[in-house]
Amino acid sequence: MLERENSLLKYRLETETRSTAILTELNASRHAESDALKSSLAAKTETLAAKDQVIESQQKLIDSLKAKKSSPWKRLGDILIGAAAGALIR
Repeated sequence: MLERENSLLKYRLETETRSTAILTELNASRHAESDALKSSLAAKTETLAAKDQVIESQQKLIDSLKAKKSSPWKRLGDILIGAAAGALIR
């Protein structure tokens, strides 16, 4: 009878040991997944900030180009100068 109890206790101990090992591995996996998600979120935030910065710089460039827009008379003068230069080269 004692041998049977010892055998059952030994089996229970082995089962608990395996369960503990599996649960420890699961816990480590969850921590690793959590760290990966945090890293991914940080990268996404950084990407969005960079995108916003690019959009802002493009908007500044657009605004500066709009401010530098030449008048129709200047454009006409440039066309006439180009035509004159082309006529001289021929």
